[in-house]
Amino acid sequence: MRDWLQGTPENDWVSMGVASDGSYGVPKGLIFGFPATCFAGRWSIVQGLELNPMDQLLFDATRAELLKEYADAIEILEQAH
Repeated sequence: MRDWLQGTPENDWVSMGVASDGSYGVPKGLIFGFPATCFAGRWSIVQGLELNPMDQLLFDATRAELLKEYADAIEILEQAH
C-alpha cells in the first residue's frame, strides 16, 4: 500500500497482485503477482524483465495453478445454477 500511494523509488519496482493485461503470457484479467511501479496512486506492470530458468519454472507453475483454480471456481459456479 505504501508504494502504491507514495510511489516506488526511481529505477525500482515492487511485486503487486494486479489484474493482468496479458503481460508475460498471463491471460488478461487473471490476478497475478507482477513486477510493478507506482506513481500518483497508479500502478504499471514493468515490461521486459527476463527470468532465469528456475524463476521461469516457478512463474509457469504459479500461472498454471491459478488457471486451474479459476477453472475450478467457474465449474462450481456453473453447477450451482
